[in-house]
Amino acid sequence: MKYQAENAVSSFFYYMWNSWNEEECRIVYGGMSRHFWEKWCQMTDKGVFGAAERFYVELSDTYRELLVERAVELYDGKAFRKQPEDREILVCASCGSRKIEIQAWIDANTDELRSDVDDDMDSRWCGECEGHTGFDMLEGFKRKMETWWVSADLRLKGRITGLKGTDHFPDNGPQAFADAADAWWKSLDYDRKRNIYKEYGH
Repeated sequence: MKYQAENAVSSFFYYMWNSWNEEECRIVYGGMSRHFWEKWCQMTDKGVFGAAERFYVELSDTYRELLVERAVELYDGKAFRKQPEDREILVCASCGSRKIEIQAWIDANTDELRSDVDDDMDSRWCGECEGHTGFDMLEGFKRKMETWWVSADLRLKGRITGLKGTDHFPDNGPQAFADAADAWWKSLDYDRKRNIYKEYGH
């Protein structure tokens, strides 16, 4: 990625102050994220002020570049850039969590990523499920949840929403209840939807 040095510096600090978290660490460093998140936590143990600078100094050139490219991807100076699209984000195929990891071969002396382990279920892990799992794209998982909700019967939707057709919509029939339940579902954010899907959809 090409970027101007002055924008890269401001983007880096703006990113580290406003967006850097464990999930971003996974996006940047993939299978190495646990190692780098522990390194980041060590830097913050000395105080949050200066943590970004200390963290950057600890990185090799390769990993510095990955971090700066992510910062510039999201921010141009302080101008916000588009977040990754759903079709670009991997999630656990079972629960939809982004807390996923993949095994990799790492050079023990330099911490350089050499290659991923064979791409199968045994090399993939979901921290939320605490087990080996397959991955899905966020776009596909959202579509799967929506399909499940549409196909759910009114009795189940009543249990989930707490709405009762006989109490709230006695004169308008089942369709009014269904519309209210669908509106309730659409008002939920991604994590609330997937928690409901985990509980009732499996």
